[in-house]
Amino acid sequence: MNDEELKKLWQQQPLRKPELSTAQAISAMENKMSYFRRSLNARDLRELLACALSIIVFGFYAFNERIPIVRLGWLMVIGSTIFIAWKLVHTRRTNPPAPPGATIVESLRAELDSVRAQSGLLGTVLWWYLLPPGIGLLVATWGMPVHFLIKIPVTLFYFAIFAFIYRLNQRTRSKQLLPMEAQLESLLRSAETGQPLDEEHVTNLRPIVLSMAATDQVKPVEFKVAFWQIALYGEIGFIGIWFFVIFFMTTGFGGLKPRQPAPETVVQTVRAEETNRYSVVARRITDLLNANDFAAVQKLFNREMGKALPPEKASEFFTRLAANYGNIEKVKGPIHSSPDGWIVFWLGCQRGELKMSLALDEDDKIAGVLFRPSMSIGWLAPRIFCWQHLVLIVPFFLAGLLFSWLIQKTTRRAVGISALGIHLCGGQNLILWDEIKQVRPLRILNICSLWLVQESGEKIVMPWTSLEQHADLKAAVESFGPVNHPIRKFLPLLKRLNPK
Repeated sequence: MNDEELKKLWQQQPLRKPELSTAQAISAMENKMSYFRRSLNARDLRELLACALSIIVFGFYAFNERIPIVRLGWLMVIGSTIFIAWKLVHTRRTNPPAPPGATIVESLRAELDSVRAQSGLLGTVLWWYLLPPGIGLLVATWGMPVHFLIKIPVTLFYFAIFAFIYRLNQRTRSKQLLPMEAQLESLLRSAETGQPLDEEHVTNLRPIVLSMAATDQVKPVEFKVAFWQIALYGEIGFIGIWFFVIFFMTTGFGGLKPRQPAPETVVQTVRAEETNRYSVVARRITDLLNANDFAAVQKLFNREMGKALPPEKASEFFTRLAANYGNIEKVKGPIHSSPDGWIVFWLGCQRGELKMSLALDEDDKIAGVLFRPSMSIGWLAPRIFCWQHLVLIVPFFLAGLLFSWLIQKTTRRAVGISALGIHLCGGQNLILWDEIKQVRPLRILNICSLWLVQESGEKIVMPWTSLEQHADLKAAVESFGPVNHPIRKFLPLLKRLNPK
């Protein structure tokens, strides 16, 4: 069949409004459920890989954590991740497809049970997917000995991510799973009782029937999302994971560096004229630390602080502090006071910078002491990007490539172009050329997708610049698309040469 015959076939449009029989509807639903199960397999594979990665990363945090409440938070995240993996696998195993040779009714019932189970998962995603690890993250974050002005934006970031995931899952459930469940119920009722199909429930099957019928007459030119496009964002994610792991290890956040939090004490805001006594104690501490007289430092503690940090733990802590940062060469301050009344000093050490926060009681005894790395770029950059850390980029980079490859291999073609129209979702949807009344761009970073606006006003997203083989895609649209079709004005966005 040549191009002219294809265009003539499009002009005749014998498939525009086909009569949808029960047999056609069931065949279309079987095609749709086959695609649905392949999508579930790809999703579960990605989720299980993400669970495995989370267990490794947070297991590393928990193993190296010395603050009990923070370690508890990481362990809660690990336990939640294991539960999520079990929940996904258990749901799939308890709702298998119908065995070979099953009747139509048995097959429809098995598919209906599977869709209901997946719909239930998305409907309760807040309780089993978001809340358990979210609580663990909050426990760990608020248990860290860092300023609450850091904890608050981190917490808000968590809530924003959880809200986005929740909304995305509920949208998928309402737009895909609930209509699919209604269609299956209508088909099952028709197969069991012989009643006519509910037109409202099977309307969404019509594009699949169109696509299946078109396949018998026209084979569309197929395109996938380009591997380089998936890998670009996959690598950004995995290199980002590398950066934050190294950042936490370098700065000591999350207990990856030895650090002892000060006990909770009620300290009044210190007036300027009283800062002299803090300076005296601060310099006394630094002199004793440089002399490795850790026992003498411990004797400066008051009773409550001495119980929180007894001599053995104090000696171990200060020994690690000296090993990491060396002697204290400069002391500046007080540089400021924290909102809870602690007085902060800047310490210039041989191998870095520290901020020492002090709280004194009425007898000038230490009621609390906290050491934090100074977050200056000049100090952080050479430590984060040292050669030992840069070597670790290699396994993260390879993991990003592997993850991107798996995504592409488990995803079927994204777009098909034929004389009839545009085939989407692995052939699950066919939009006839003359049904597309308007095309609008949807730009996200370096990717441009297209909104295909239909006669009914419904908008469907079509990948565009992210597709592979730009030259072939451009040729397919020019060959099969009607003259003056609105999609043609977006052809200049496609590269002339295929990306290497």
